[in-house]
Amino acid sequence: MGNSLLTQVNNAISDKTFVETSFPMLSDWGVKDEDTLIHSLGCSYWMQLGHYLGFSGAVEIPAPLQYAIRAKHDVRSDAVWFDKLTRRPKLVAEFERYSGTKSDQDKLVGKVKNLLLAHQRWLVQPELLILAYWTPGLKAMPDHDSLRKLFSCGFTLGNGDRVEGANPKQLVMMNFVFECDHQGIHKLVDVIERG
Repeated sequence: MGNSLLTQVNNAISDKTFVETSFPMLSDWGVKDEDTLIHSLGCSYWMQLGHYLGFSGAVEIPAPLQYAIRAKHDVRSDAVWFDKLTRRPKLVAEFERYSGTKSDQDKLVGKVKNLLLAHQRWLVQPELLILAYWTPGLKAMPDHDSLRKLFSCGFTLGNGDRVEGANPKQLVMMNFVFECDHQGIHKLVDVIERG
């Protein structure tokens, strides 16, 4: 089932119709990299892609406190898709910038931890967990292997509670590649599955 959902996602992303009709500001108009604008558009992209594929998509969804309760660590996912019939979560996505620095890699580590904790907290665990990161061009890639290993092995929260790992095949990493012109306008030129 997860593969068919991933196939739907990959087909919609590679078609370009979705982004051109729903988010011309990303594909045609272009945007400046100001404040959290690209992050907001990325979260909206994932929510809207869920709608486009027949799910109920929403942004900033808190995962229910059903796991690692003692920590009370709040997890708000950038986007979640729900099946309209079963009302169960099908996909959880996080969206983050990556420009090649250690600080950016650390942010991706935090996003993978959020995905894993959210995954464990839903009573019916989502089929797919998407780590989407955007890059200005293709200059540097994050350490995909260490991110996948973290997802597989799990981690320990600050209070000592253990968050168990999950099947690494459920974690999909997507690189949103932007080009920037001399006026500082960023346009989405490709989305590539990585790692």
